[in-house]
Amino acid sequence: MLSLRIHSLWTLLLASAALPLSASGMQKVVTSHASFVLYVPAGWKSTEDVQGMFRTLTANDPANQSRVIFSVGVTPQGATAQSLARQAMSTLSRERRGLELRSASASHDGARLVFEGTFDGPGGLTEFRSWVALKGGECTVARIEAPASQFQAQRAPLLTILANIRLIKGAMQAGGGTPRVSLVTHRMGDGSASFLLPSNWRCQDVGRGKFLSGDGAGSAFISGGVNLITPKLGVRVPGTLVSPYLRPSEAWRFITGSTGLARNLRFDGVKPLVEMTRSVAKVYTAGQVQAEEFTYEFDSKEGVPSRGFTFAFSFGDRLGTNWSFHHLTVTAPANRFGALAGTFAAMLESYRINEKWAADYVARGAQRLREMQQQTAALVARNAQEIRTMMQAAYNERARSQDYIDYQRTSYIRGQQDWISQQEGGAIYRSDSWGTQNLATGGYASGSPYDYVHFDGRNARTGEQMQAIDSRALWEKHVR
Repeated sequence: MLSLRIHSLWTLLLASAALPLSASGMQKVVTSHASFVLYVPAGWKSTEDVQGMFRTLTANDPANQSRVIFSVGVTPQGATAQSLARQAMSTLSRERRGLELRSASASHDGARLVFEGTFDGPGGLTEFRSWVALKGGECTVARIEAPASQFQAQRAPLLTILANIRLIKGAMQAGGGTPRVSLVTHRMGDGSASFLLPSNWRCQDVGRGKFLSGDGAGSAFISGGVNLITPKLGVRVPGTLVSPYLRPSEAWRFITGSTGLARNLRFDGVKPLVEMTRSVAKVYTAGQVQAEEFTYEFDSKEGVPSRGFTFAFSFGDRLGTNWSFHHLTVTAPANRFGALAGTFAAMLESYRINEKWAADYVARGAQRLREMQQQTAALVARNAQEIRTMMQAAYNERARSQDYIDYQRTSYIRGQQDWISQQEGGAIYRSDSWGTQNLATGGYASGSPYDYVHFDGRNARTGEQMQAIDSRALWEKHVR
């Protein structure tokens, strides 16, 4: 079972956090679902939820700028510290702009990994440090973050909070004592996709990357889709659901309730996938699109208390007459879901579209290509780098790409460089051939230390090392 020895592992990793709790004015907190006990300064808020196959604790300061994130779960089959770190970075890159990895290192046995970097946070540049550790069948992922200008000062208190997080016994139902499930590769009959399934599960292909699989005892892995019409169309077609366009979580509630597949559905957590939605919207242009992942409890049609996790899209159309819903889902009886968490994670991550099948599918026509782009499987199969590469090609065709190129060229010709002062609330300074000027106040520092050629970014008034505007993200945020 995932146990209190996780705390001991992280205490070793975070031994540099040596602040006594009493000296920091810490107070004891038990999270809402009673899975974690932690100590935080007065005024801090802590939340607990289930993200994918992990139970996650987040503690935020009152200003919501510094935080501690701690996730614990069962190690997915075949996962390594490196693969889990890549997954954590992929998730962070979807949630935060301007992500840059500065360094990473691993233990000799590869079971522990630490990496650090920066991203654009709500209050400016944010610095973070993250750890991944595997021990037996247990996995922990943790991160501390704070504004870059405050990170060193906040580091010890944040590590103290992290080092003293305790997982309450019994909070996770899976653990090292649970037998690992043997997974085998299942290839769909039409050659469209492949994925891992427990060897004793049965699978029914329903065409074009969609399937129903299960163990016959209430556990299931499903890829599916539903086409709906809206009341605006003014007709009712037998066997076709009628509803206005709904975001994925509400669509799932409506569809499962209308078909009798789930009763009393109650969401534990709904996470809008904002960056994923933006990425898909650049490809899917026939109407609105939304992406979400969510965990929930429900009663099956047989009346069994159950839990589920779904990754889904809702695709609309411009006329507002019809829309579609596509999803990947895992469910199990509530008393078994935790024990299957690691297996479910491996199954979800293994889903792949066959490249040759995809190429043949595209060749059969543009309409079929659009359908292919709407398949949830195609999006899940892409890793974050592939999505960024695809989206970057589309983004480069937009007009503001040319605007940024013009900005770079003009600055070079004029001998100018723009800088950001974090201490002055994001004020912009511009160095030129004669000196450096605060563009908001007009304050000017002249002479060779401050001209374009010699200026190194050190603020003449405050001594702050300012950040050069040398990326599109910074330019769009501070200059455009």
